[in-house]
Amino acid sequence: MPPIPIRATVQHIDVLSYNVRSFHFKLIDPPKLEFQAGQFLILNVPHEGKTVKRAYSVASPPHEPLVIELCVQHIEGGVASTYFWQLKPGDAVSLSGPHGRFLLNEPVDYDPVFMATGTGVAPLRSMIKHLIRINCTRQMWLLFGTRYEHSLLYESEFRTLTQLRPNFHYVPTVSRPKEWRGEVGHIQQTFQKYIPDFSNKEMYICGWLEAVKGICHDLEQWGIPKDKLHYEEWA
Repeated sequence: MPPIPIRATVQHIDVLSYNVRSFHFKLIDPPKLEFQAGQFLILNVPHEGKTVKRAYSVASPPHEPLVIELCVQHIEGGVASTYFWQLKPGDAVSLSGPHGRFLLNEPVDYDPVFMATGTGVAPLRSMIKHLIRINCTRQMWLLFGTRYEHSLLYESEFRTLTQLRPNFHYVPTVSRPKEWRGEVGHIQQTFQKYIPDFSNKEMYICGWLEAVKGICHDLEQWGIPKDKLHYEEWA
């Protein structure tokens, strides 16, 4: 559907890591939002008498249209994240959406491989929850990379999902571990280890601009066709 203005209020806020929070917004007008997994909303931030617009991917799935979840990292001095950090339950916000074409290729007659760094996991979480909802039986992987183990967002949720859904595979990777006992390095390395055969697979990649560029470059160097790489990036 075309983007529309949205009024919402803060329902509750979850702390995901020392600098990342999950904001759950109860929709007021419209009372529910039709969108596709992978799309984003634009938040209208009041700042010094003007409105600053910032885009955030929807972390919740389309089958939960009454409350929208946004995953936000605090940036020191950042106009939007500072505004988010001042919000409390009951506060009103102004948004617009849905926006974006970072969507699942339909029908899903292939094995999707999701690759995320940091808060780039948000739209991929929406996609994964959507596929679980429609009872997708294809093999699915989430390769999630962070610098530190305490920055692995939705960690318990993804680990629980592997127990409930044998076709879902979660591979977290930490590049600067302290007491971490899992995979170490970058998600390109875990891709090579866990996805030796990339035939009949499509890759969905999201994260910071330079990280996404590096991942796509490496995957192409390994012979993966460009049309199998779908990505969303931000500076």
